[in-house]
Amino acid sequence: MMGYGHITGSFTLDSSLINQGPFEEVKRKDIIGDQGGGGVVRVENRKRDSGVFGFSGWGNIGESLGGFLGGRELSSIKETRVSSNSKSIPILSTPQSILFVDLQLQPGESRSYKYRHSLPRGLPPTHRGRAIKVTYNLVVGTQRAARGGSELNVRHVDIPFRVLPGVNGRGDVLGHDLMSPHIILKSNATISSIAETQEWSHIASKLPSSQEGNDSPQDFLSYVETMLERRRQSSGLGLLSPTEGGYRSITPTAEEPATMKEAIDLAILQSTTITSSRKSANRFEITRSGYRVAVIMLARPAYRLGETVSVAVAFDDTDIPCYSLHATLESAETIDPAIALRSKASIQRVTRRVHAARTESTIFSCRVVFSPVIPISGTPTFITSGVSHEWRLRFEFVTSQTKNVEEPDTSAEDLLEEITPRDDKERERGRIMAGVEAMACETFEVTVPLEVYGSTAAFDEQQDAGEFAV
Repeated sequence: MMGYGHITGSFTLDSSLINQGPFEEVKRKDIIGDQGGGGVVRVENRKRDSGVFGFSGWGNIGESLGGFLGGRELSSIKETRVSSNSKSIPILSTPQSILFVDLQLQPGESRSYKYRHSLPRGLPPTHRGRAIKVTYNLVVGTQRAARGGSELNVRHVDIPFRVLPGVNGRGDVLGHDLMSPHIILKSNATISSIAETQEWSHIASKLPSSQEGNDSPQDFLSYVETMLERRRQSSGLGLLSPTEGGYRSITPTAEEPATMKEAIDLAILQSTTITSSRKSANRFEITRSGYRVAVIMLARPAYRLGETVSVAVAFDDTDIPCYSLHATLESAETIDPAIALRSKASIQRVTRRVHAARTESTIFSCRVVFSPVIPISGTPTFITSGVSHEWRLRFEFVTSQTKNVEEPDTSAEDLLEEITPRDDKERERGRIMAGVEAMACETFEVTVPLEVYGSTAAFDEQQDAGEFAV
């Protein structure tokens, strides 16, 4: 028995929103995603699969792998036609890496192999939207040698995995050109066999220890010495936590971030600074026809997946009273006008996805707080040449008419009306007031952009990433 593994990535587009004509050229590059999985094929292969194992056995690994990856009399020209007629468009293709050759297993016996392959920088994340869907799979296949005149026993499985967008050293999200897929012709994968004892020790190392927290006095003294040494080097870094290992401070004056997580942390830290134009990125004054309505204040304009967005809307010292406020946390896709089949407003309406919403009566409110949570399963912000994904906060204000601004502020008497009593006894008891059924008002909405990074709120590259390259 022999086996192989490789990584494939593809995306599909909604034909009702995007013109797919320009992407036909990408399909003609003959990238074999599901079976070939690695490269440009131009030569027709006329060898039969049965001939590979019927005459040469396992001696020729290249021919065995070629028959392994195709069906009976399946030429590369035929695979090209199937690829061009498919709706999926390739975005990543790695060559096949042989995991094992001539493997023989007894009943009940198992073997484990470790496959590690680094991904190119700038890949769009895994996304299941309306306009575009991006998926990545790890394809693992096995094949048994044919016996006599029987056909080859070929099996493969597609294991989906999630990809998060990458950033540069300044925290800027890296973009991708959908017309230029990553075709990796040379295998850079690292494959090794995992012995049974190593496999069990690897699993045991991830299990929580029952003696965690019972540190010896020497460990405590070592921690104190490390803390004092760090304090002597820089008094602004603060104290270390005894439960944290490998602590590395992220400050605006630090060197280039060593990991992608540190680059995201630095970008979030610097997102609250005031720009050179003296404009704050987390405070927005909302006006209507030149009259002040409210002030929207954010804790910070950049967040990670799984974090809570803290928003406060203040209504003190306003010129126009606000009767109601509807706030939503939403995401939407934007399409390049060159390939879009609809208007920008129509695309925003179709691709819009609401993750959290709240409606609040603000007739006599001074401040309203909105704290939505960014779902950890959501897609972070990403940029491509054709389709991009954005996050924003949308606020819909219901205010009085702007032509009545010069009149006195709205009072309780203006919002209540007297109910006519049914008889003299009810009239003698007093006045019965109820809220008005209709009142003159105006509505308008504003949007505040957010930057959502792929790093989750509680992400540890050493633990969460496991054996995969990040």
